[in-house]
Amino acid sequence: MGNSEVSRLTLFIEIVNFLLRRGDFVTTTEIHEFLYRKGILKDNSSGSSERRRLNRTLEFLEQEGYIESKHINLKGRVPQEWKINKKALPYLTSLSEEELVSLLTLMAFIPESYKKLSIFKPLLGLISRLSEEIDEEKKKRIEDSFSYEPQFLERFIVFDDRNLKQIHDAILSGKALIVSYKGSDHFKLFPLKVFVYNGILYAGGIDSEKEYKTYYLGGLKIIGETKETISEFLRKKYEKSNFAFEDEKPFLFGIKVCPKWGMEFFEEPVIFPTQFFFQRNKDDYLIYLVGYTGSRFTSRFLVEEIIEIIPPQNEMIEKAKTEKLKEIHPGLSFGIKENQKRFKTFIRDFESFINQRREALEKLSCVRDFV
Repeated sequence: MGNSEVSRLTLFIEIVNFLLRRGDFVTTTEIHEFLYRKGILKDNSSGSSERRRLNRTLEFLEQEGYIESKHINLKGRVPQEWKINKKALPYLTSLSEEELVSLLTLMAFIPESYKKLSIFKPLLGLISRLSEEIDEEKKKRIEDSFSYEPQFLERFIVFDDRNLKQIHDAILSGKALIVSYKGSDHFKLFPLKVFVYNGILYAGGIDSEKEYKTYYLGGLKIIGETKETISEFLRKKYEKSNFAFEDEKPFLFGIKVCPKWGMEFFEEPVIFPTQFFFQRNKDDYLIYLVGYTGSRFTSRFLVEEIIEIIPPQNEMIEKAKTEKLKEIHPGLSFGIKENQKRFKTFIRDFESFINQRREALEKLSCVRDFV
């Protein structure tokens, strides 16, 4: 290969590499400046032979389908703009160092137990290849700059990783699976999503009765796959659904909690994910939130240092209407009587949890007396 051919090939590669990094349309002038700074073009004047050489190269790359221009029938001194034709190069990509740093940092937030799942292996391999240009010392500093610190009671329930892969594949293809659940008879299920709560993986999907239900991932056994696909209507209808437990119904109520260290730095700290009103008082925080009947919310509620529990009030309902909470919490009622009814159910379950812990303390007292 002669010097002129090498020079032309280098020009091709550098243009494509530059456009890949930039992502969006870039003017001919910007490309010219880049190539001049790298020493590939000897002159950066818009009227030079090097500019004409660049124009010919860009036109050739467009004719071959590698890049595309923005303006049709361009006239005057306005420079043309160019970008990579992603259809021609679907697997070719380039990331800036800033993007790589952001990607490596994001991975630090994923717990180690989840990184071992088979569905994440291709991603980890991709990140490893893309980050080869970053030296090992800097990569280590990036990985250590953020970390995910699990809570003391956080758990990870072991399950069959092959099930997760099959369910995930079915979600992406929109096809139904034949499954059994906790030893049940076989039935058809259209998986819609997999989500994690308190270390347990759940699968949400639509059964043969076209109802959305939630299943423990570890309780599902995959029998086979069908060719039947889910309707777009049903997928859209339930795309934001997660839990679908019959005993979980939303209601409005309020609480007062002890001030927490470090919260003074936040104007409206989020103590509960479902809170919709926060007021900082001298000795406490007043919070309005959406609660749920059933053990899942009740057990989480015990974690906070609660000073006072406030029953549903009309003021809370008006605030919830303003915040359009029905769009966020399907099944929520704006009727005071229905909220009071659900609140009473919650209090009954809450008292049951408190009694369990009180009994545990009483047993501990007996052990202390014996010792």
